[in-house]
Amino acid sequence: MPEKELGQHAALATDLITSSAGIHESMSLLFYLISNNLTSGDFEDHFVAMERVDKLMLQILKDTGWDDLRYLEFLVTSHEPTAESVAERVFAAALRERSMDIIQKMLRSGMRTNGLIENRPPGDDDEIFYTPLQCLVQTDEGAQLIHLLISHGADVDFSIEKNGKNALYWAIQAENQTAIRILLDLNATVTWQCASLAASFEPDSIEHFSLHEKIIDIYLDQDMARQRDDTETLEMAVWNGNLTMVERFVSTGTNLNGLIEIHLDTEDQQTTLLGLAAYGGNMGLVRLLLHVSTREDISSKCTPYVSPLEMAVRRGLIDICEVLISSGSDKRAADEGEKTLLERAVPNNNLALCQMLINYGAKIDRDPEEYQIYPSALMLAVQHGLVDVVDLLIGSNARLNDTFEAGPETILAAAIEVGDVAILQKLQDAGATKIGLNISKIGTCQTAIFLREKMILPKILEDSGPEILAAAILAKQNDLAWFILQNDVHMKWRGRVHYKKSPLRAALQRLLETDNSKLVLALLVLDVCVTDDDLTAAILVARIDLLPSLLVRFTGSAPTAISVAILTSSMACLDLFREANIDFRGTPQMSHHRWHQARPLVEAEFLHSILEVAAWKANEFIFKYLLEWAVSVRIDWSRESVARALTLAIFEQKHEHTFDLMRLDSDLNCSITIDRSISIGKLWIRKGHAYTPLQAAVKTQQVSVVRDLLVLKRADVNYLGHGIMRRTPLQHAVELGKMEIFNLLIEHGANVNGPAAEDGGATALQLAAIKGYIGIVRTLLQLGADVNQEPAPKNGRTALMGAAEHGRIDILQMLLDKMALVGSGDDDYSSEAVTLAEGRGHYAAARLLKRFKSPIETE
Repeated sequence: MPEKELGQHAALATDLITSSAGIHESMSLLFYLISNNLTSGDFEDHFVAMERVDKLMLQILKDTGWDDLRYLEFLVTSHEPTAESVAERVFAAALRERSMDIIQKMLRSGMRTNGLIENRPPGDDDEIFYTPLQCLVQTDEGAQLIHLLISHGADVDFSIEKNGKNALYWAIQAENQTAIRILLDLNATVTWQCASLAASFEPDSIEHFSLHEKIIDIYLDQDMARQRDDTETLEMAVWNGNLTMVERFVSTGTNLNGLIEIHLDTEDQQTTLLGLAAYGGNMGLVRLLLHVSTREDISSKCTPYVSPLEMAVRRGLIDICEVLISSGSDKRAADEGEKTLLERAVPNNNLALCQMLINYGAKIDRDPEEYQIYPSALMLAVQHGLVDVVDLLIGSNARLNDTFEAGPETILAAAIEVGDVAILQKLQDAGATKIGLNISKIGTCQTAIFLREKMILPKILEDSGPEILAAAILAKQNDLAWFILQNDVHMKWRGRVHYKKSPLRAALQRLLETDNSKLVLALLVLDVCVTDDDLTAAILVARIDLLPSLLVRFTGSAPTAISVAILTSSMACLDLFREANIDFRGTPQMSHHRWHQARPLVEAEFLHSILEVAAWKANEFIFKYLLEWAVSVRIDWSRESVARALTLAIFEQKHEHTFDLMRLDSDLNCSITIDRSISIGKLWIRKGHAYTPLQAAVKTQQVSVVRDLLVLKRADVNYLGHGIMRRTPLQHAVELGKMEIFNLLIEHGANVNGPAAEDGGATALQLAAIKGYIGIVRTLLQLGADVNQEPAPKNGRTALMGAAEHGRIDILQMLLDKMALVGSGDDDYSSEAVTLAEGRGHYAAARLLKRFKSPIETE
């Protein structure tokens, strides 16, 4: 809880230790914290904190004697909101900690068995609120407690209407065989969610398997007519190769001919159950479904459709393919898809499968076209370097001189790019002659020598030389790069390499990154354009000796390179840039550059100027050097850049930087938006959050900076701004519970009713109610805070809703006493407050709201 004055917490602790009535005062404090759902503000895993608090709570109850039946009965049966709330928390803690004694006593006292409690979710599930029974079935140690809860009226089918996830579902999820048996014996409903989950598992024992089989049997027997159309549960059984379960579905007459959504090749497509079985390679399932499925051609009825034969070919399953073909699968229809069967088979490097498909009459080539859209089977075999498959396709009269829309344009071009001389020779011997234009690379230096011997290389280099040289450099094929440069043809490229989109641009950067100075100088002789990225790369590999040569050929501004020099504290680089009169204006390009991978200095893309980079990361000497440099070349920083830099300096708590930036003119309502969740200073700032300097100063609790911004810079004390979860300075102070800053802002005119941001915003009172800061709530109400102020349009809460959702009993009572608008049946907010409280298991809070009648309504 926030201290109203310094030392308040220490004084309270001393009083509790020394007071003669210490036990009673300790219990009062404990009950206050429990009833208001208040926990430590330490940064730790939520469920770890919950477990720690549970253990502490139960231990204190035991030490003080409050675990006695009469006291627990008083908590359970009392209609006083605080006692009700304490009972809820104690019962939840006892369940999570499996405290049989307390659970028994509270159940005997009439504790409700179907309320929601918070618990750690299993796996990646989003659910975190469960009934007591749903909690217990997720552990192996809950059999006795399960019987106990059921004997006191626990509903085995709770949540069915909501999402079908009853206690049986969670028992199946946890693979808790004991709980599954108990629930099935009690005739728990087997929902579709239960059956689907059971079908998705691969049981690890016969006993376990029989349980899952029983679940499916019950599901199918519940409503035979409806279940016959349930292919989704059947799909799970097929996907997991569960032959016995599939046979059970088949025996009930379940529809086996529906289409199933699948995700292949990064696309959503459709197939049949037979296709799913074929893809899984389960011969038993394939044979079963072949005999009971309708063999109609549905490829023309839906797109994109993947036939069972194509599914098997994708996996390279020869035996499955043979069974499908011999059973009448239409090879020609399967060949009419986006790719032919052979085009699917070749990349698997399965010569036997390719031979089988050819023997059965699969297409070797598509119909002749001026330009083929997709690469042929032969093209794919060449690209994958599959000599045996190439031989097979050439021997099957595959076409050799097709032209393709996408590169490489021809099969010979593909062979050149792969760099397999043996395949090149085979293709030429078989009659391949067309090379085409725009070859992107030569596979090996040996290939280049072969092409020179065949008198082909000069023409290729004249057409595509820069691209081929760049590819060789990027692939670190230095022998090939030097071989290309030794051919006089490169002299014809001069007019094609200086522009910024030249492929040699990327090659130069790669050479700089790999510290290959000889090739760097060779490219510079070709007059390759030097950019900010190249300067950056040279600094990152500490090749400052190359900077003079690069700077001679550089024009423009270099904010990225200068930023890296700042971040690496390289005064030598900064001096070189300054002597070369390099312009540092512009936005550092963090997004497209790979330099943060080599040295993770800054990974953020929200920096718009080198002033911001320096304010965030530079030491004091370099920061002052940069400011003096700007003065010497008469560059004025924009007011927005200064404000953004000031915000970063404040976050980093760099006081000298902050002092220097305060002397510059700035727009203090200019925000900096963080583009990804990132650590700044001692805080973790979430993606999309934005801050002004004053908001940053409040967030980092720098009282002196807050005072200077208010007094010296006249910062807007009520500025909110736009963006997700924005806060005014006062709202930030309330959220942090920092009373000194809270009082300072109030003294300077902060509006206690400042509006909430549109998305995820909250007023000061709403935040205090959500956080459970009862003292701040009281102060705000005394200062005139509007108890009924509207919530944020998106993801917002009224003060009453926030207190109800988080179970803040005392704050709820305080708000109700201030005539919050509840009690009216037409009030959506009051109804939602009740729903929020009940949805998180705060039934005492919900009952308090329901019992309250506003004075307005009573009149």
